[in-house]
Amino acid sequence: MSGSKIELKSDISPSVKNNMVYIRSQIGESMDIVIKEFRMGNGQDAVAFYIDGLVDKSLLGMHFFEPMMRANKRGNFTADEISKKVLQLASSVTETDMAKIIEGVLQGLAALFIEGSHTAILVEAISWPQRSVGEPATDVVIRGPREGFIEAIRPNVSLLRRKIHHPDFKVETFRVGRYSQTDIFMVYVSSIVNYDVLVQLRKRIQKIDIDAILDSGYIEQLVQDTPYSIFPTIGIAEKPDIAAAKVLEGRVAVLVDGSPIVLTVPMLFIEGLQSPEDYYTRFFYASWIRVVRVIALFISLFFPGLFVAAASFHQQIIPFQLFLSISVEEAQTPFSVGLSLLLIWLVYEILREAGIRLPKPAGQAISIVGAIVMGQAAVTAGLISAPVLIVLATTVIASFVTVNLVDAATILRLVFLILGWLMGFFGIMVGMLFLLIYLCSLESFGVAYFAPFAPLHPSGLKDSIVRLPLWLMKFRPQELSFNRRRMTDFKRTEKK
Repeated sequence: MSGSKIELKSDISPSVKNNMVYIRSQIGESMDIVIKEFRMGNGQDAVAFYIDGLVDKSLLGMHFFEPMMRANKRGNFTADEISKKVLQLASSVTETDMAKIIEGVLQGLAALFIEGSHTAILVEAISWPQRSVGEPATDVVIRGPREGFIEAIRPNVSLLRRKIHHPDFKVETFRVGRYSQTDIFMVYVSSIVNYDVLVQLRKRIQKIDIDAILDSGYIEQLVQDTPYSIFPTIGIAEKPDIAAAKVLEGRVAVLVDGSPIVLTVPMLFIEGLQSPEDYYTRFFYASWIRVVRVIALFISLFFPGLFVAAASFHQQIIPFQLFLSISVEEAQTPFSVGLSLLLIWLVYEILREAGIRLPKPAGQAISIVGAIVMGQAAVTAGLISAPVLIVLATTVIASFVTVNLVDAATILRLVFLILGWLMGFFGIMVGMLFLLIYLCSLESFGVAYFAPFAPLHPSGLKDSIVRLPLWLMKFRPQELSFNRRRMTDFKRTEKK
């Protein structure tokens, strides 16, 4: 791909000394570059080339250097003979392209040059510090698998392989970034995937030309359909069961080396209201929880704006006793309802950001104690009213019920607050209309973002705001896969 290859000469010299000189001229005298000369058992000169810290030196010593120094025969070894008969490492391949040799070593492989050979050997003995597989901080569940992705890409693929044991499980590899040379894996099931989405995603990844890819968030921003959309149009997963479930519905998963967050495309709006635990519990409870999430989403979006609109323009709809209480409280504060809510919300956002960025013990103290103390002090001092603080607290709690949509909800909450403050219910109604039109116009890799509601797909409603029993969801979502049959007709076991 453009800009991602290392521009080097391709031929390998039969002289190991010439190869050493060339490698040093290209890479320099970096302290972690190891170029080790040694002599094989038959007297043939050889050079090993690797990066200290990226390879397992004990593995190299036992299964690489030791067999090479013991290797003996009349005449010289060829690279193919060494790879197949001498080395005790399964993952060894021959290579004739010097550019690919250096690129492989920079990725963590070890290279072997042999005197008199135009071919080198690449050996995989990768070893670097990595986090063990554990429960992720996000996507917490009561019932279901606890394992989460880590920063190493190959173990992440293995975690998906454990979920999907089928020959149609495919992995396509890319290398993106002029300097980072980051491995990108595109994972899908060939008999299920939507090939239109697959082709689009492949082309967009291949067009990326950037210095470095340090996290999957780079890929998300560079391949999404609508870069200015406040709604996420690419899904994320930090658990293998979530990614596997989405792949088995026809989506494509994108794994990025160095990131524990896996991307899934296309994404639908309804995914923000779903949880993996919905499918591990009985359908009636899962449906009720989804209804709760929908209510929480409406509260997080509209509650502050509706409160301000009612208190400022539509006092007649508020019960008299409640309106009297709000009026008494507001009469003791120097700011209007809208301004009070806007200011206290800004203070909350500052406290939340401070709590996230500080070390965990200090962050918890700032976010919890700071919010309680400052809120109580502000009410006591008459800066804000108690109803405003209650509205803020209710909205904040509701916003964390739909974590996948919290970014979009934060921005929209401000928009609806301002509309309600300036134009009352009319402004909120206009804003809701434009929001609905906007959601219906969004697409994710050619798939309608607001499906199955717009366009309406009755079969998709079985797994939307409510979740029907698994035996009734026989088909995959219409917009995600052309291979729609998910299960055969379910036959219930009859009592004897």
